[in-house]
Amino acid sequence: MLSSVLRSLQSLTTHNNEHQECATPGSSTARDPRKQVLMSSTTFSGAGPSVGKRLNIDGDIPDPSHQLPALPSNLPPPNATYEHSTPPQIPKYINAYSLFLAGSIEMGAAITWQRHMAQFLHHLPLTICNPRRGHWDPDSRPQPSDANFRTQVEWELEALSNASVICFFFDVNTKSPVTMMELGLWAHSGKVIVCCGEGFWKGGNVKLVCERYGIPCVNDFAELVVEAKRMLKQKGLDAVTDEEIQRDEEWAKGIVARKARKEA
Repeated sequence: MLSSVLRSLQSLTTHNNEHQECATPGSSTARDPRKQVLMSSTTFSGAGPSVGKRLNIDGDIPDPSHQLPALPSNLPPPNATYEHSTPPQIPKYINAYSLFLAGSIEMGAAITWQRHMAQFLHHLPLTICNPRRGHWDPDSRPQPSDANFRTQVEWELEALSNASVICFFFDVNTKSPVTMMELGLWAHSGKVIVCCGEGFWKGGNVKLVCERYGIPCVNDFAELVVEAKRMLKQKGLDAVTDEEIQRDEEWAKGIVARKARKEA
């Protein structure tokens, strides 16, 4: 099963090399960042408004598929020790537990699910490692010789290794090749949870890998919030209570049910 994901990634990379060579300014591909396929989740050229020579890859992105639920009005305030770390700053790990937000970035064209998840978890004594840094130098290239690129990738690899939980989210409107690669790397770790909604182009591969390795895999972001808290509690974070998980389960069921009624 893992090999099928890696074969898909290899095929996508080949396509991407051809795509990058033929895309020109003014073409339909160049105009629509959602049609651009990434060589790496850390290559953000062409996304978001620029600030000087830096591109904002963490701005507000439309969510046409309604993948993200509205934030509840009664979210608790941030915990005093909550830490939200983005590269290139090294996480301080002032908390015993950390969660890595693995998943779609796609040049900043993916929905900003990372910020959303962080707000659902910020009341916990937790370190969030979020690879979606605010801005990116468009002149950086996805090559080991590029200092910015190397710093980004090494930051991610180290944070993935240190994470208590790795939370994967596949935006259904992206290709997310590096996210699939990272899932393959960590599928056996026992610290992975996945959200892969209907419509993701390689959803079958993702779900079969999860099935093979016993990874919790859900279709909706609201359910991913529940799974994140559940696994953090399983890992020993006692600040997550059974009552909180039960309450969130009911909330997530309501979200999923409302979506189903709208689609019926």
